[in-house]
Amino acid sequence: MKVEAETVKARMEHEFRMREIEVRNRNSGAGGDAENAQDRDNNNGHGSRSAGMKALKLPPFNEEKDDLDAYLTRFERACVAFEVRPEHRSIQLARLLQGKALEVYQRLTDEEVDDYEVLKVQLLKRFRLTEGGYRKKFKMSKLEPGESPEQFVELLRRYLEKWRVMAGYEARYDSLEVMILRDQYFLTCD
Repeated sequence: MKVEAETVKARMEHEFRMREIEVRNRNSGAGGDAENAQDRDNNNGHGSRSAGMKALKLPPFNEEKDDLDAYLTRFERACVAFEVRPEHRSIQLARLLQGKALEVYQRLTDEEVDDYEVLKVQLLKRFRLTEGGYRKKFKMSKLEPGESPEQFVELLRRYLEKWRVMAGYEARYDSLEVMILRDQYFLTCD
C-alpha cells in the first residue's frame, strides 16, 4: 500500500515537472520569443486559454476529504506553474468543482462567472472560511504529530494573514494592533 502510494506520488511529480518543461518550451521555443508564440496562439482563436486549459490537471475538489483553503492554495500555485492567465482561472477551477462547491459556481451571475476572485470569495463564504472562520483556525490550531515547528508557524502565519485580509485590515503594525485589540475586547465582553 505504501509502495503504491509512493509510486503514484512519484509519477504525479514527474508529470508535473514534464508539464512545467513543456510550458517553458512552448513559451520560449519554436519560432521566436514567448510574445510571438502567444500572438500566434491568439490569432488561431484559442489563445493561451486552450494551452492553459489542457495543461492544468488536478484532482477534483472533494468537500468531504479536502480542505478548501489548502485546495485553493494548491490550485493557485499550479496556475502559476502552468502559466494559466488570471482571466482563465475561474473556468479552470470550475472544472474541478463538485457538490456544494459546484453549486456556488452555478449560482454566479453571468458578469461574475469569469472573475476568479469573486468565485474564490463565494467559495470561502460557502465553506465558512470568513473572518471568523480564519480567526477560529488561527486560535484553535495545534501542532500535529510529525509536523515541524516551521510548518506549524507557516500554517499559523497563513491563517493570520487570511484573517487580517477578511477582516479588512492593512498589513501594518497599527492596523494589526487594532484588529487584535478588537478581538480581545469582544472576547472579554458579554
